[in-house]
Amino acid sequence: MQLKLTNNEIRKLLEIPEPEFPKYTRQLINLANQNAQGTRPKVVGQMSDLIREFSGRTLEEWQDWYLNQHPDAIPNATEKVSTMI
Repeated sequence: MQLKLTNNEIRKLLEIPEPEFPKYTRQLINLANQNAQGTRPKVVGQMSDLIREFSGRTLEEWQDWYLNQHPDAIPNATEKVSTMI
């Protein structure tokens, strides 16, 4: 079974409003991430492998499990992209 969630579905489940950014902000962040390689497997883990290892069922379980497996991934990725910007 393969589960696919869009960002909008995740925001709705977590009751998070859609962020509003000035024009071109998303493109700038995406370009900075491409150059900084902040979301590469060596930084955040190989997601296809991690999903196979994960045995939980909920988004909350995934978050707890992932942060336990890769506690520095989000700060490291954020730092790489922030530095590039």
